[in-house]
Amino acid sequence: MFYKNWMSYIKDEAKITKIAMPGTHNSGTMGMSKLARCQNGTLFEQYQYGVRFFDIRLKADRKGRLFVGHGIMTGMPAQLAFESLKMILEQSEEFFVIKMMTYMNQQIGPFKLSYKGNKDETSRLIREYLSPEKYALTGYGDISSLTMGDIRKSGKKYIIINENKEYDFSNDCPVLGPWSSEVYGYKPEKFAKEIVSYLRNLDTDGFFWFQTQQTPNLGTENGWTKWPDDLDKLSRKYFPGIIAEIAADPKLVEKVNVVAGDFMTADYMKANEILSLNLNKGIVKDEMVEKYKRAIGK
Repeated sequence: MFYKNWMSYIKDEAKITKIAMPGTHNSGTMGMSKLARCQNGTLFEQYQYGVRFFDIRLKADRKGRLFVGHGIMTGMPAQLAFESLKMILEQSEEFFVIKMMTYMNQQIGPFKLSYKGNKDETSRLIREYLSPEKYALTGYGDISSLTMGDIRKSGKKYIIINENKEYDFSNDCPVLGPWSSEVYGYKPEKFAKEIVSYLRNLDTDGFFWFQTQQTPNLGTENGWTKWPDDLDKLSRKYFPGIIAEIAADPKLVEKVNVVAGDFMTADYMKANEILSLNLNKGIVKDEMVEKYKRAIGK
């Protein structure tokens, strides 16, 4: 039950962009081929493991039909992803963040790849499945000053973020998602040593989306010799150390809020480590601190 309602342990005065929340990278890729699959659980299952930030990347085929995408690979129809989000709405009072976009153009070696979305179809799905008039957060002013108390009073359950406000009810609030093909292509042990230093000079007034997954890529140390699930298995043992290094630095504790990764439903380890940062932040309700610690094994 804790992972379904962990936000209820957070103080009203905690700002939404300062809460440590588990997130997923390429959230809708369950069922894709090994080279593109970054998650093994549905969006609803990810929510049950404590995830409150979803990275949903879409692309349309020539007929305008909308799918979840990961590069050249096409996954589930977008409708299935929206059905899973609807299940969260129906079974939870928790707030969550949806970062939604058309899959970005990319270059692989000499090849330039571009992808098309379908704004009208995406907006239709939002209206059909997510009851946006009732639950979508819009018109909030400065996202960095928005507190959990504000959200609880509003009755809103989610925010859709899209930097171009392409979809109905979407918002262009800032999300810093630092990524470097070199750093994220390091061997796992080197990545674990370098990644926290990579974060130190970065900051944002919006959501700080710290991605922790290794990425196979041409021209990097990992190259394309291992796929996301292989890299996740190799790097999981370093995850607690990465979080401990963040926890030891008050400035990093203050800035990091969304911590995302691959295969977040493999077990509760990553969620527990991420949620422990809220104890360092001092934003767990005083009367619930001990219960919170027991729930995450701290």
